[in-house]
Amino acid sequence: QSHHRLLSSSLIAQPDATGVMKRGNHAIRLLLLLSSSSPSSSLTLGRVRALRALGERSIQFARDGHYDRAEALQRRVLNGMQKHGHPDIATALNNLADTCYLQGALEEAERLQRELWSFQRERLGDGHPQTLKVMGILLPVTLTAQGRFAEAMGLCSEAGSQMDEHLGEMHPHTIVAAALREVLAAHVQGTFEALYSAPPPI
Repeated sequence: QSHHRLLSSSLIAQPDATGVMKRGNHAIRLLLLLSSSSPSSSLTLGRVRALRALGERSIQFARDGHYDRAEALQRRVLNGMQKHGHPDIATALNNLADTCYLQGALEEAERLQRELWSFQRERLGDGHPQTLKVMGILLPVTLTAQGRFAEAMGLCSEAGSQMDEHLGEMHPHTIVAAALREVLAAHVQGTFEALYSAPPPI
């Protein structure tokens, strides 16, 4: 309980900028301690909360543009979650993939997204909205950023058919995937510039 009281005071206090950074770093160290200090390898409630809080902190690092710090913390969080079977493994994979994407590490982002896709298929099933989002939106966007338009188009089209079947035409994922397919098709056909330079319909 003393750890929790100390952690709470570190997070609540609002001193000057230097003090905030020092207290923030201290809070992270405490969370890392809480996430790994249990004498057993089982997933305890304290460990669940500590890893989740570290994940949230890493997102703030990324939002502030501190991608190196975000990535380092996210890798520790992911390793801890995978080791103990944490319920937020999918979120950790997605966060780390996003950070890698923002840094331009597209191959690593793709690897993580494929791992996430496989994890979601096994855990939730092929037709689950989160599985289809990775397959039909996230992964194709990363492939597109690498210039692999035809590959992205094929994956997005396959996912689109499954989205129509499992989610319906008006589901947000289905709509986004359809818009992405239109852009990808224009790239593959060499008509991308024409698609966006055409005058608007009257």
